[in-house]
Amino acid sequence: MNGTHQHVSQPPFSALGLESLQEWARAHELPAYRALQFFHALTKLGIGEFGELTEFPLDLRRRIGAERPLRSLQVRMHLHSPTDGSQKVLFALADGMTVETVLIPSTRSADPRRYTVCVSSQVGCPAGCTFCATGLSGFGRNLTGYEIADQVMYFAQALRPEGRRVTNVVFMGMGEPFLNVPSVRDAVQRLTDPAGFGLGQRHLTVSTVGIVPQIRKFAQWGGQVNLAISLHAPNDDLRSSLVPYNQRFPIKDLMDAARNYIASTRRRVSFEYVLLKGTNDSLDLARELARLLLPFGGSAHVNLIPWNPFREGRFVRSEGPDADAFARALHEGGLNATIRYSKGLDISAACGQLRDTVELKKASNPSSDAADLTPLQRTIA
Repeated sequence: MNGTHQHVSQPPFSALGLESLQEWARAHELPAYRALQFFHALTKLGIGEFGELTEFPLDLRRRIGAERPLRSLQVRMHLHSPTDGSQKVLFALADGMTVETVLIPSTRSADPRRYTVCVSSQVGCPAGCTFCATGLSGFGRNLTGYEIADQVMYFAQALRPEGRRVTNVVFMGMGEPFLNVPSVRDAVQRLTDPAGFGLGQRHLTVSTVGIVPQIRKFAQWGGQVNLAISLHAPNDDLRSSLVPYNQRFPIKDLMDAARNYIASTRRRVSFEYVLLKGTNDSLDLARELARLLLPFGGSAHVNLIPWNPFREGRFVRSEGPDADAFARALHEGGLNATIRYSKGLDISAACGQLRDTVELKKASNPSSDAADLTPLQRTIA
């Protein structure tokens, strides 16, 4: 995706749906089928540059290439992990702000062709969770629906030459999706459009820190899209110290919203729980968590995630025997729980880490370039 920033007055072509492309074609006195060809290339094929628009004559490609960018993102860095195959991209937006996106290949033999894209929905994040690197840089702005969808399109294009495809999308990157609902809804619609990218709703997951009013509304518009709630603590005192939004939407209200969501949709809810050694990983807290979620029965699943360390992080990663003991206590308490070790630790794949590294380097040396990172940070498999 190497569209330029020259045409900031006009949105990129990827912002246009089929109807808008049809209007564009008419305005340029092009046959109607050109709009269909363009839409198919943008959504089904995920093309990243005008040269891939091979159904268009060269002269036409040149003319439309001078009109506006093809997509909304430029690659600042693309890192590959030689350890687990994950990939992370730092994208620059048209206004110069940056966001991160991660491709996570499955390592389970049962689904070797599963490729999950973890997208960002905001530049930075206003939620301010104390264990998350994204909050370090504060909040920039909401992303548009097409800026979110373009993150997926980039990896769809990257996988295609290998005969592979994006199978899942999770809104678990930078930002709080339920503080940017219009754009998230637009992105979901773009990604699930049967005439476009065509991803099944059940292959998408939206994760929230617990914006209760939007959880209640999600049952109305989310369809079969999955819901994940970042819980991280079983009581208000501890959770408020980790997730500031808990002060506005305490656990009782959050559980009521989750219960209503399950009743309305008959869908399971995933509860995310980042394990912080000596903070929220005691066996007593595991038992308290089991008591909190047991009323949900099989409609609740806990994902235990050992914390990813980052600059200025004041926590310690809980893993190994400690994580196993916590999971065992949940199982004994009647809960379904899985320990999910994050991938891409060698490429700063956790939310906000790569962006934070690059922005810190820029602040300390404004003349530096992103390519001047340490060899480990720019390792290419």
